[in-house]
Amino acid sequence: MKRLISICCAVWLLAGGLAWAQAFPPNAEGVTMGHWHLNSRDVEANKRIFVAMGGTAIKAGNFEVVRFPGVAVYLHQGPGAAPPAGGTVGTVVNHVGFLVQNVQEAMARWKAAGVPVVPGNNGRTDQAFVTTPDAVRIEILEDKNQKMPIQHHHIHFNVPESAIPEVQAWYFKHFGATPGMRGQNKAGDIPGANLSYSATTMPIATASGGVITMKARQLPTA
Repeated sequence: MKRLISICCAVWLLAGGLAWAQAFPPNAEGVTMGHWHLNSRDVEANKRIFVAMGGTAIKAGNFEVVRFPGVAVYLHQGPGAAPPAGGTVGTVVNHVGFLVQNVQEAMARWKAAGVPVVPGNNGRTDQAFVTTPDAVRIEILEDKNQKMPIQHHHIHFNVPESAIPEVQAWYFKHFGATPGMRGQNKAGDIPGANLSYSATTMPIATASGGVITMKARQLPTA
């Protein structure tokens, strides 16, 4: 489990030298949500989806980047690199999430733009899901009071139930993630992201060969 924690920890960008206008102000530990790094099969197809969802595309060296309030999505596949062996479901990072002001209005816009979005579970109108061509599962939730049309919200980890207290304590100790609950799940909060921890009894795929790689990286200047 310590290895699984270490795989996921580098997603957070330490605030020293931070120069990215859309990142949230860091907490007392100097930590804020940084970026997702996607080993993408089709960079352009994925970029179109993230831009249609409300992100802003920029170029950062060899990377195509789509910025949202609270997170940057890095899209890249290095020369000779193998394509991802699978998506997020079934891995430690089961899915990630955004908040929008109105889920139904967002779904209508996104469907018209070709975004693969489906309704939420059990007839919920305040929830939806997007699955990218790289099989990244993205939960969409509603916050009518937020000022931005879309912003980063959460990363949802699936780990063995016995490991949840250890994971929660680890993120609090090293990154200042305030312990709490999100719904029925134990969680931790850092600026720009809720870290939700769910129990699973299914085998968990390792990060190797997956679509999301968590790396600490200096974000580009806005």
